[in-house]
This record gives sequence, C-alpha cells and structure tokens, in this order.
Amino acid sequence: MKIIRLNVKRRCLCTTIAIALALLFGQWMIERLQTKLFSGRQCSNSQISEMTEVVHCASAFAFANSTWICSMNLSHYFDWTWYRNGDYNRYLKIKASNYAIPQPITLNAYQKPLVVNDVKLYLSTHPQEGFIVDDFRQLPNTVPHSLPIAKNLSQTCHELNLTSFNAWLSCVLDPVLLARRIPATTHSVTIGIFNAFVDRSSSCGPEGTVYTSYATFRFQKWSTSPCHNSPISANHTGKTVESYDELLDSVGVGLSDHGHFAPQQLPRILRLLAVTPSSSKLLVASGGKADQFMDILVERSIVTRDRIVPYDKNKIYQAKIVYRSETWPYLPGDLYGKYLHDRTDMEIVYRSLIMNELLDEERDLVLIVMRKPENSRSLINHDAMVNMIEQTLRNFSKTLLKIELFTGENHIKDQIKIWQKSKIVIAPHGAGLVNIMWMKPGSFVIEIGYESGWTLPEMYFEMATHCQHKYWLVKARGAYDTRLSVDLADLHWAFVSALLQIPNK
Repeated sequence: MKIIRLNVKRRCLCTTIAIALALLFGQWMIERLQTKLFSGRQCSNSQISEMTEVVHCASAFAFANSTWICSMNLSHYFDWTWYRNGDYNRYLKIKASNYAIPQPITLNAYQKPLVVNDVKLYLSTHPQEGFIVDDFRQLPNTVPHSLPIAKNLSQTCHELNLTSFNAWLSCVLDPVLLARRIPATTHSVTIGIFNAFVDRSSSCGPEGTVYTSYATFRFQKWSTSPCHNSPISANHTGKTVESYDELLDSVGVGLSDHGHFAPQQLPRILRLLAVTPSSSKLLVASGGKADQFMDILVERSIVTRDRIVPYDKNKIYQAKIVYRSETWPYLPGDLYGKYLHDRTDMEIVYRSLIMNELLDEERDLVLIVMRKPENSRSLINHDAMVNMIEQTLRNFSKTLLKIELFTGENHIKDQIKIWQKSKIVIAPHGAGLVNIMWMKPGSFVIEIGYESGWTLPEMYFEMATHCQHKYWLVKARGAYDTRLSVDLADLHWAFVSALLQIPNK
C-alpha cells in the first residue's frame, strides 16, 4: 500500500474521517459526504469537493495500485465495489489457492447454457460463478437534454428519414424524456467470471463475448439478428485455446476500426485497468488505429506493454477469471443501441488522453473533414462548400479562424493535436467524426447527413452532447453508400449560427 501524504493543516477537520469511512463504505459514503452529512457544516463546498477527490484517490492507491487514476483526476469515475461487498476477499483467497475454483454444477448433456442479460441479478444469485468488481452510477445527463440544431429540425428529420424506422430519439422525443433515453443505462458494471472463455461465436457475435459451460453473458443487444441473444456452447473444435490466470476482455464490435475502437473499446479498456488487479493480462483488438491508441496508453503509464495480448479471431481465450465491463441494465426493444457514448465514458477517455487542454485563443481552426473522392459520402460539391466557408469567414472579421482540411491519414497522436486546435468541425457522416472526443468541451460540431440507404446513425449527436459540444445537423442529397451533395444554403445557416455563438474578444 502506498503512503498518502495529506497537509492536514490546510484541510478541514472531517477529511481524515471521510477517508476512513469512504474506504470502508465506498460510493455510498461519498454521496452522503457530498449531500447530508457534511454539507454546510464544518466544510465549505470547495473543501467537500477537494475532500471527495482525496477519498477517491485513497481508494485507488490503497486497492487498485493505479497511480495514473489520480494523476489524471479520474478517481471519481469508479466505485471499486468489490472492496466493500466482500468479493475482493474472495478474490484474494482464490488467488492464494492458485485459482482452485470449484465447478458450480454439472450440466445435463441436453441442457443448453443460460443467456445472461442482467449480470447484476445473475451474480447475486449465482456467486459461485463470479463477482461484481465495480458498479458505478453513470454521470447524469443535463435535463432538459439538448437537441440537434437545424434551421428547421422537424423538416430536417423528415427529409433525412429520421422519424420512422430506426428513428432518432432526438427527432421524436421532448428534451426532458430524451435525457432519460440517451443513454438509457444507469450504471457501468465490471464483472469477473470464473473459468470463462472469450470468443465470437460464429455469426452471432460480437467479438469478445464471455461465456462458460453454464452461461453466455450478453450485457447488451448488439444486433437485430434473430440469434443476437443465443447461448454459446463450449465446443472448441478447430480453434486454438490460449489460457491465462486472469484476463481483461476489452474486445468489441468493429475490433480495431477507428469508429468503434475509440468511443466504445477504449472506455472499456480504461475502466478495466482502473478497477482490476494489475497482474491481469489485457486482451485488446490489434492493428490500425488500435495499436496507435495502445502506444499512447503505454507512453502515459496507464498500462505496461507486457500486459497486452493482441486479439486473434482464430483463437479462443480462456482464463480462470475473465473480467468484462459494460453498461447496465440490458436494453431491449426500441432502446436497442442506446447504451453507448455516455457522458462518463467520454470524460474518462478525454481526461486520459488529453495531457494539456488548450486555451480558447489557441483554438483557431475550422476543420473540414474531407473523405476521399472515391469513398461513399464524399462531397460532390466539396470545393463549392470550401469557397462558401472562406467567404463567410471574411464576412466575420471578428473571428480569427482559419480553415484546415482533415483526411485522417496521419498518426492518431497528430490527429488529436489537430482536433484539439479546432473550434468548429464540419464533416459528412463517417468515422472521422469520432475525433470530436478530443475537442475541448463547448466546441461546435456540424454533421452532414444523407437521405437514404442505411439510416443515419444518431451516434455523433450522442457523442457530441456527452462531450458537451453543440451539434448542428445539415441536409445533403444522396445515400449512405453514394457520394453526397450538401445543401449549401442549409450549411451556410448552420455555419453562421455557430460563428455567432463565438464570444467577442
């Protein structure tokens, strides 16, 4: 255990008591400290805030052995639940026994494994199969929730076909109800499952599914396929099984694809590394931008290189304890997919990867995302759009913004720097918009939609909102898999609207 040095003379009297209580009772006690117990008594609000951070850091240093959590001001995003519910003591006994974990039941030859959606309920009634490591209540959305900004939102939603099949909730719900539906989950839950496997399970993935002989753990509905909630049988014929003592399973949909890795798998990696034993290996997608992100995490001392296990889809991974982190509860029906890109995840990633936030006067770019001409959703009238933006900037002499084109071909570290310098981004729908995660909160995002084909996903509006950006939706002619022609009048209105919101110097 590391020693935490406190300058007692400069902290209020209740700090020492708070640390001791929070180490015993965790998040519940922290919430009490912030509300009823000490509010308005011996400590000021600023002292309570400072005290709470000290409490969280004490938990991180004492239990998780993760100095990076406090150095990046992340400790209040985790609960370390298993230290107060007794499961950490169970874990220590299991590790001391060289992972001698008894099999809980004997399956009948004709009995199919269960499919587990509610992992919290299942593990509370089947403790012999695993434990809850962390159960963190996600940061709440602002109520009322923001809406996309458009010249006429109702008309834009209608013309982009966002009000019927796979409708945008922000097109059909009022802002108060929307705050409860995007996301519709309430907790980030990390579990440890005994004697488990990690695989894709043929056509009914996704990659990284955790299963045992008794149960398949499907935290969230990931597909509309009829077999999206099917169990996996532990039949490992034809694949190599690679075994470990403890394994962190961060693998998910899209593997190393930039549009999925950064906003979905990267938060999971950080949550797993924060709350689980540092002796665990980390199973992670490999190739492309995924490798570049992992290089950054190694450079920032968040994980060491020797812990990383590159995922191979031709293998099955087995461990005496497999850890997995997802949002909770399971969302069926019309809420399918509304469990991603929550505010907690976006803030964890931002604080972990952004070392020095730029001052507003250092952010002087209007960034235009340019897709290759041969790619779908590239803009037919790209040059006309750039000319219009240049002319508009000349008419706004108070702004000192300059245009830069972004193609996404450089290293992710360089991409992060470019997006940090950007105050406004204009982009057709595509993976390039994932980079709004690196923009300073309060930036402006203008997404160019399309009319037909695969319904325009709501994901970048969700991400922009939970990154605390302002979001505009602009119309274009074309389909998901064709080139687009942006409505220049609609884009001009959105761009001017954004410029008018930039404060005068």
